[in-house]
Amino acid sequence: MEKTFHICDAAQDDAHVADLFYNTETERFRIIIDPSVNVSKLPLSLKMHAERGRYELNESFAMDWIRQRICPPSRHNISAILREAGLREYSEFGILSWTQGYSDMDDLYLSKEIGNNAGTI
Repeated sequence: MEKTFHICDAAQDDAHVADLFYNTETERFRIIIDPSVNVSKLPLSLKMHAERGRYELNESFAMDWIRQRICPPSRHNISAILREAGLREYSEFGILSWTQGYSDMDDLYLSKEIGNNAGTI
């Protein structure tokens, strides 16, 4: 099953700038930048790809982007973090969902699951 989430930019009045796709069976991610977005307003992490005409970002880039936004499994007190997040074991998707993908690197965050009307993840 594939889950899809909007990636929004709080610096642009919560504008939808891309989508994050997560395959629950393979645990793989990919990102597609919205081609209608003004490239000059994208954060550097996405802008460098869109400027080259690459809007569909592969699993490798998506995982790098996600891992920059979440705590690593080797983090001190990771078990306390997992408990707080309601997770039994480390999961990139679980932690990303818990934090909504917020990062101090940019103003991007994950919003509602497309087709689910559940609000933020």
